[in-house]
Amino acid sequence: MDNQFWFDLSVREINLKILVINIKFLGDLIVSSPGIRSLRKSYPDSEIVLLVRKGLEPVYKNNPYINRIITFDSKLKGNSNIKKIFSGFRFIKELRKEKFDTVIVLHPGDRTAFWAWFSGAKKRIAPRKQSFSFLFNYKVEIEEDSISYLDYYNKIIEENNVVIDSDGTEIFFNEDDKNWSDNFLEKNHILSTNILIGIHPGASEPSKIWKVENFIELINKFLLKPEIRIIIFEGPQDKLVCSVFKQELKEQSNVLFVNEDILKVAALIHKCKLFISHDTGTRHLAVAVKTPVLALIPEDYEKCWNFYSEVHNHFTIFGKRNLLVSESNHKPFLNNIEVEKVFTRANELLKLC
Repeated sequence: MDNQFWFDLSVREINLKILVINIKFLGDLIVSSPGIRSLRKSYPDSEIVLLVRKGLEPVYKNNPYINRIITFDSKLKGNSNIKKIFSGFRFIKELRKEKFDTVIVLHPGDRTAFWAWFSGAKKRIAPRKQSFSFLFNYKVEIEEDSISYLDYYNKIIEENNVVIDSDGTEIFFNEDDKNWSDNFLEKNHILSTNILIGIHPGASEPSKIWKVENFIELINKFLLKPEIRIIIFEGPQDKLVCSVFKQELKEQSNVLFVNEDILKVAALIHKCKLFISHDTGTRHLAVAVKTPVLALIPEDYEKCWNFYSEVHNHFTIFGKRNLLVSESNHKPFLNNIEVEKVFTRANELLKLC
C-alpha cells in the first residue's frame, strides 16, 4: 500500500498540467523562450500550455517544448461593457475546466492574477510586486525594469524548480516558411552571391526611432555596392514610416518591402547577412534565428533590454532620446547616432571594408 502511494504521488508530480501566461508582446515571448525550453526539460512528461495574446500564437506555433496554445483577445468580444464582462467570465470558466496543477504568470497584471486564482491550480507562481499578489502562493522577489528581461522571465520560471539550461532564445519556422522565403528571393532575383541586409525602421515609441532621412542616407550608401540588396520589414505600426521610404526609394530597384506574418518574416531574416533594427520585437526575432544584428537603441534601455552580446552576434550603437517639444510639429526621435558610424560598423560586420 505504501509503495503504491508513493508511486501514485510520483506520477502526479511528474505528469502535471502546467499553464504559462505571457500576454505581452513579440519580444517578450521570444525572450521567455529559454525559460519555456528549460521548463520542458525539467518536466518532460507534463502537459505544458501557453496562454498568449491573440495574433502572437505563431511565435510558439512550431515550438516543440509546449503541447498547446490558448489565445486571449485583449479587446474581448462584445460591444458593451456588460458583454465584455460576460466574455471575460466565459474565458475564466474555460480556463477552470482545464484543471491546471500549476500556473506560472510571467508578468504582473490584475487580469492574469484573477485567471491564476480562478483556474483552481494548487500552485500559482508570479512576481510578488503587483496589486493582487495575495492570489498567488509562490511569489518571486523580483521587479520589472530592475534587471534584464531575460533574467526576469528566467527567475520566475526557476521558482517552479526549473534549472535554466542556457540563455539562447529560439523561434521555429517550418518548411513552408522556408520555401516561401526561398521563393521570395528567387522571384526578386536575389542570388546567393548578393549581400542581403534587413532593416526594420519602426518601433513602438517615436523616441526609439532613428530619423527616416538617416536611414535613407544609410541605404543609399549601401547601394553603392552593386552586390547589396536591402529588405525593409514593415510591421503593423510602421505604415506611415514605410510610406516615406517607398516614396524616397521608389527609384531603387534593389530595395524590397516585406509585410508578412511572423514566421515568414523569421525565415526571411534568417537569410539576411545583417539585420539593422531599433529596440523592437524583430530585433529579438533576428537574434533567435541567429542572424547578426546591429541595434540602434536608447542608452536608457541598456539595463533591461540590452542583454545580448557579441556571443549572440548582437552589436549595439547607443543613442539618446530627443524629446524636445519646443516646436509644434516636433516629434521625438532617436538622436546622437551618426550615419557614418552605422555604415562603418555595418561594413565591419559584413567584412566589406
